[in-house]
Amino acid sequence: MNALAAYWRSRSVPERRVLASLGALGAAILFVALAWLPLERARARLSAETPRLEGAIATLQRQAEEVKRVRALPALTPSSAAPLASLVSSGALTRTFPGAQAALVDDRRVRVSASDAAYGTLLEAIAAAQSVHGLRVESARIEALPAGGRVRAELTLARA
Repeated sequence: MNALAAYWRSRSVPERRVLASLGALGAAILFVALAWLPLERARARLSAETPRLEGAIATLQRQAEEVKRVRALPALTPSSAAPLASLVSSGALTRTFPGAQAALVDDRRVRVSASDAAYGTLLEAIAAAQSVHGLRVESARIEALPAGGRVRAELTLARA
C-alpha cells in the first residue's frame, strides 16, 4: 500500500487527473459490463416472456374454473345397470356406437371396434356410453383415416 501511495505522490497533478480519469472510466466500463448489461438482458428476456406467461395464467385460470364446474356436477350413475353381456347381445352398445362391433372381454369390460367412424360421432358415443351405461374408456387406439374426420377405433370400455 505504501508503494501505491508513494507512486501516487510522485506523479504530477495533471498525471494524477489523467490516472484518476482512467480509473473512473475503467470502473464505469466494469459496472456496465458486469452489472448493467446482464440486468438489461434479463429485463428484455422477462419483457418478452411476459405475454406468454400471462397466456399460461389465463389458461390455468380457465382450467381451474372447469375443474370447479366438473367437481360441482353430481356423480354419474348409469341409468342402465344391465350386465355387459346383455348390453352386447342386445345390440345396445352397437346402437350407441354406430357401425361398430362389440365383444365382451370379461364381466366388467367390453371391446368396441369401428373400422370407419366419424370422429365427432365416436366422441358423442363415448359420452353416451358413460352416461347411459356407466362405461369409461380404459384404453383406446384411434387412427385417422385418409377421409377427413374419419377414424378407425378400438376401445376397451369398463365399468368401475
